[in-house]
Amino acid sequence: MRITPFIASIAILAIVSSVVAGAATPPVPTISPLVSGPGMMYPNPAVSVVATAPKVEDFPYVTEEYFVSGTAAAAAYQTRIIVRRPRDPKSFSGTVVAEAQHAGGRSLIFEWSRVAVLTRHHLFVEIVHSPANANTMKLFNAERYASLSIAMGQTNEIIAQVGRLIKAKAGPFAAYDVKRVTLMGTSASSATVRTYLAAHAEQRMPDGKPIYDGFLLTSTLGNTPLPVVDVPMIQMPTQTEVVTYATQGNRYRRPDSDEPGNRFRLYEVAGMPHNNARDRPEFQTDPCTLPVTDFNAGAFTALGLQHLIAWIAQGKTPPHAPPIEVHGGSTDGDSRPLALDQYGNAKGGVRSVWVDVPIATYGVMGKGKVQAQDRLCQLAGTEVPLPEATLKMLYKNKSDYESKVSKRLNDLVKEGWFLPEYVDSVKADVHAQPFP
Repeated sequence: MRITPFIASIAILAIVSSVVAGAATPPVPTISPLVSGPGMMYPNPAVSVVATAPKVEDFPYVTEEYFVSGTAAAAAYQTRIIVRRPRDPKSFSGTVVAEAQHAGGRSLIFEWSRVAVLTRHHLFVEIVHSPANANTMKLFNAERYASLSIAMGQTNEIIAQVGRLIKAKAGPFAAYDVKRVTLMGTSASSATVRTYLAAHAEQRMPDGKPIYDGFLLTSTLGNTPLPVVDVPMIQMPTQTEVVTYATQGNRYRRPDSDEPGNRFRLYEVAGMPHNNARDRPEFQTDPCTLPVTDFNAGAFTALGLQHLIAWIAQGKTPPHAPPIEVHGGSTDGDSRPLALDQYGNAKGGVRSVWVDVPIATYGVMGKGKVQAQDRLCQLAGTEVPLPEATLKMLYKNKSDYESKVSKRLNDLVKEGWFLPEYVDSVKADVHAQPFP
């Protein structure tokens, strides 16, 4: 029997409805007064960027730390949240962007996407959710974080309870008109969010509505599709993940959908690496055998986040993007995992000026100059300049190159594939670029 889209949508709604019927409402946990000591707040620096990069402090925001406590999985816990909120509650967008802390101890999507989050006046919350992260914080400042206590098996309930806390407008959220809350994670923390998706239908608000109104997962690990959920979800595998799973068939891919119980987009970004090396201090020492890319991965995590928020808040359907083209390799002897253009850049996927108006080949899976740096360079992208003869063939001169970048940027912004708050930084980079 052929399954029509209508029958499929009814089936999805039936599954969601049946799960919601058995859902439970997690309690609102207790939030402490503002934590101001003793000693320094973890991590240090709070946001890891080079000195010339935009800082959180450049925006009219307050950064605060609180402890949150309650009971999860039948045991007591105490965790930590970081809250970054607009100084003026009247400027607040209505959106709270929550992120599961990465295993490395940072909220990486916020660090990468901070310009868009802060420009658009969203409120940000980082959630510490694992025993390992709590222990890392204790090693950093044993006295300040002595009371933190998280056990295995408590993560999903902690994440749900923090969401309830935000929507209850308790503590630092009291003055803010919270209308929606999203949850995001990247790489290791994308696995945390993936795990939470299984509990999403069980952990609900008292009226049965979702605690988190949408999900963003970037640099996603694993080669299986994300589960269907009843709120908008955007998955953003980078070119690194596409290459990693190409020989296995990229089985994580699932179709885009606008069905009410299955709103989903898959955005694979051509040229984007697993890690954002653009303004990270670790890459300033030139640790890799090939030049490290300055591809603005943060602009694209921000793009995915903004499409998600517009989908939730305005019902604005995001655009569709084709997947990055994977090379067959079996018939023509080409063993490369991706189909590449004449400049060595990936075909398909979400496009950008870096791959559409190229001056370099943007790859992934770099290698360190010494073995200790291999992992760092493997997660960063590579950027190999095109030969001078190729550049002269593509562009009459630097002015022509800048003009073509500007035109493509304008088109991408109009088409919904680039955020206007990043345009000036791209143009500044292009203007500073040496050109033959």
